[in-house]
Amino acid sequence: MSRPFELHGHRGARGLWPENTLPAFAHAITMGVTAIEMDVALTSDGVVLLSHDPILDPILTRGPEGDWIDPPGALLRDLTYAEAARFDVGRIKPGAAQATLFPHQQGMDGVGLPRLLDVLAIAEGARLSIELKTFPDHPEWTVSPEAMADAVLAVLDQAGAAAQARIISFDWRGLRYLHRVRPGLSLGYLTDGETCAAARLWWDGPSPDDFGGSTARTVAAEGGLVWGPDATTLTRSEVEEARGLGILVNPWTVNDPADMARLIDWGVGAVTTDYPDRARAVMAAAGLPLPPMLY
Repeated sequence: MSRPFELHGHRGARGLWPENTLPAFAHAITMGVTAIEMDVALTSDGVVLLSHDPILDPILTRGPEGDWIDPPGALLRDLTYAEAARFDVGRIKPGAAQATLFPHQQGMDGVGLPRLLDVLAIAEGARLSIELKTFPDHPEWTVSPEAMADAVLAVLDQAGAAAQARIISFDWRGLRYLHRVRPGLSLGYLTDGETCAAARLWWDGPSPDDFGGSTARTVAAEGGLVWGPDATTLTRSEVEEARGLGILVNPWTVNDPADMARLIDWGVGAVTTDYPDRARAVMAAAGLPLPPMLY
């Protein structure tokens, strides 16, 4: 029996609402997605916050007085939750390249970095795709992948939400740890050109070189059932190979409707997008069942 096609709202719905914020997740759920995708970091007092970067991003962050912070931005691991919560991340800095990339994003004021626990409180019934943001090439930026994995698990268990979560990461050390300590937890193995080129570092041992250059076979050797490749370099033959191995292919970040339609035709099992509204239209045109609108 085939699995239903999955629609993942990237950082909530970054093309429409401020990324990794409660408004973005709430609107994505209202719009109708299979899962809300998010990135996590850990504060100095052990609180799991949502942030794509290990720092307060100067392009997205204003201080308590409304001024944009200066680069490079403090490491979140050096801030307490109370300190991090003072900042506003509801807008993209005017004139930044990112503002040009997302002209339809609705900026907001008074939007802080949410805790993972806050997201779970509004996401009842929605699935979550939670990316562990650890960096083998910069271990000083975050806690260890094992420590971050444990912190996320603790929040999920507190909320009774482990069954609705998939943990994903480019750093396969955290995934390997979770595969060992929590068998049966849904895991997603992320890849891009940089991490594939430095696979021995990012994957802590295995490399596509060990499997005839096949990333899909490397994922399968880890016991992976979900592969999240960079959509810009993914090929049809790679999708076919992964499907033959029983792997669901979930490319990121797919924002052009023509690309969405092409990938669906190739047989991917999911897409992650900044624009869930566009993806729903493409899914409908392809005759795929649409995720329900939960609110």
